[in-house]
Amino acid sequence: MWAVILFLVRSKFNMRPKFKWLISFFHAFLLLAFTAYWMGTGFTYGDEQLVIKWSSIFKRLALHIDKDPPKKDFIFINVAYDKALIPLEDGLGNEVITDREKLAQLFQVIKKHQQDIRFTICDIFLQGKSDQDSLLQNAVSGMNNIIFPTHFDKNGNIEKLDLHVPKAIADYRMANSGFLKFKLFQSDSLPTIPVLLYEKLNHRKFNYSNGIHWDNGKASHNSMIIDYQIRAHEVFEEKEYPVVTLSEILLLPEDVIFNEFLKDRIVVIGDFNADAHDTIYGSTPGTLILLNIYLTLKDGQHIVSMWWVLFLIIGYTVFSRLMLFPAPDEDENNPSWFGPLLASASYLAIFSIVSYLLFNQHIQVLIITLYINTLRFIIQMRQVEWNKTQFKKWLLELRETYFNFK
Repeated sequence: MWAVILFLVRSKFNMRPKFKWLISFFHAFLLLAFTAYWMGTGFTYGDEQLVIKWSSIFKRLALHIDKDPPKKDFIFINVAYDKALIPLEDGLGNEVITDREKLAQLFQVIKKHQQDIRFTICDIFLQGKSDQDSLLQNAVSGMNNIIFPTHFDKNGNIEKLDLHVPKAIADYRMANSGFLKFKLFQSDSLPTIPVLLYEKLNHRKFNYSNGIHWDNGKASHNSMIIDYQIRAHEVFEEKEYPVVTLSEILLLPEDVIFNEFLKDRIVVIGDFNADAHDTIYGSTPGTLILLNIYLTLKDGQHIVSMWWVLFLIIGYTVFSRLMLFPAPDEDENNPSWFGPLLASASYLAIFSIVSYLLFNQHIQVLIITLYINTLRFIIQMRQVEWNKTQFKKWLLELRETYFNFK
């Protein structure tokens, strides 16, 4: 592919414009393949994070396109102040867990009224044995609209819980700069909590075939950049959504708990103090991250729209035309025609912002700019004499610029 591109780009004969556009059109599919590959990985690049952050802020604050989910749909129950001690299983001393007796009291109310409660996300990792386990087990048994988290151990095996409860994977990739991308299915087939929540509440069904995930017959991304519809400061600082502690809600009569706090809501239970992670929008509880992933799925942002694919093909075709066939006065034995290549990152960043504003799809541009700069290097090698010092300098710049993964 590169050999054909280089031959055509460097050819001296006068190529007709329609052939230039045809070549650019086919080259767009190569860039489309790079886009699909990079979006499917768990990596993000530092500059990509800036584009994602500021495009989201622009959309939300300047254009007022985003709308907050209804406040009446959620109740957040914080268990940070409701702890108990249990003996360590492999040594002397104690460890801290969430008070399972209080959890059982709450679940008894939820179980009694579960037909009128939309769903319960209990982001509490049930490992370690407690004297109250049988009480909690009885309260949870028979509940269908509840989910607990489990995780992978250091050997890649799924952790076993000490109680028999509905569970799903809650792991997500963290990097030095915090959380940004989430894989809906781990190891291609293991569904995560947001997936099961989405399937149950929206009557959808995922399946996996031919290397692609499908949502009711529509192609789906597996790795997603999350659009935070509910942000931590809106919940815990601005009090836009109802938040109570576990002890506070248990002080109330059962009918008040159900009618005022639980009825027709998604109940979100977690430790909102200790279990927090850095994101591009500030520190965010892991439980809230999982909820936002569900909301992103609910909005269909994981669906691969044919209109979006068409948008990519048209945009990449125009970009390829400008990049591969620059103006004639810049193409006569003059390496300054690499200007369009040097400007490619800016073009692609703007392209990514437009994609997000129109289709709610962030485009990660790292692998494309890496490809373009490699192509630029090859063409430069054909135009000028390079020595070892220049080559080493180019490699160092490439590593510092494009391999600082986040």
